[in-house]
Amino acid sequence: MENTNTLMDVMNDSVKTSLHIGLFSSLETARHNHTFNSTFVDFPLSKCKELHNFNPMRLSKNPYPEHDRPRGQSDLDSVSYHSQLIQINCNLQPVWIAFKNEEYTLLDGVHRIVATHLENKQTVPSYVIHVRD
Repeated sequence: MENTNTLMDVMNDSVKTSLHIGLFSSLETARHNHTFNSTFVDFPLSKCKELHNFNPMRLSKNPYPEHDRPRGQSDLDSVSYHSQLIQINCNLQPVWIAFKNEEYTLLDGVHRIVATHLENKQTVPSYVIHVRD
């Protein structure tokens, strides 16, 4: 099994999300913060319930019931793919989380969080961006 998403691909998705939600005012500022104001951590899954834009129901035994699959079958396929990576001890691409005003916001990685939960792990590799006003 080959992981086709590079760290740069995942970071670029996070940068786009951070701009879309208005976390940063420009592409340059978003890239700068991703590069220089982030810290790699093993983020506790228990804290994922505190993520501003994460549905805690995703941390159940059935995280994507048939009536709640925003991306359809690709939600299930992505979780399955990441679960398989965990099972064969491959390194997952870290998820991206912003921390601003004492609040966590998920920027990229919901399927990796769900897969980590389903594989009974306690933490998910993450980059946490410390956003300063």
